[in-house]
Amino acid sequence: MKRAFFVGLLVFSLLVNASVGVVIARHWWHEKKYNAIESTECPALSREDLQKISKNWSGETKMGIMKTRRELQSKRAEVLDLIASNPGNLKPAQSAIHELINLRAVLESQILERISQTMASLPHEKRMAFLEFLKHKTCRMKGSGRGIGPGGGRGCGPPGEGPCKEPGM
Repeated sequence: MKRAFFVGLLVFSLLVNASVGVVIARHWWHEKKYNAIESTECPALSREDLQKISKNWSGETKMGIMKTRRELQSKRAEVLDLIASNPGNLKPAQSAIHELINLRAVLESQILERISQTMASLPHEKRMAFLEFLKHKTCRMKGSGRGIGPGGGRGCGPPGEGPCKEPGM
């Protein structure tokens, strides 16, 4: 009985230590990621600036975007089901494809409206830094799409090319 108690205590202690290690590693990983963003991509925006920008976005706007993303995901599944039921023939899925395209346009409009509101609330130098942050984030961050390295498979290519190319590079 005494041995079982100590074995249980040992297992519990190991589990607690492992969970603390995971929390510390996660914190370290996120801190490292934010420091990389600050130093390489957007030197004029501090971590606090990025947190303020994130807090400025209203919950209503977030919920609207999340709702549109869920609708987009379900519509995409519907289109794939239609395509799977009629392989080689897209005609039965055309109306669903157009609905999917329209939902994507609505989502992009919501996101761009959110970005516009954020930029309007920032002073000029922070606005320019935020613009650079967005360009780097959407065009050059590893894994910012389909995980195909720099550019994420979105046609931006390696750093220094594409829509984010800075003058003199």
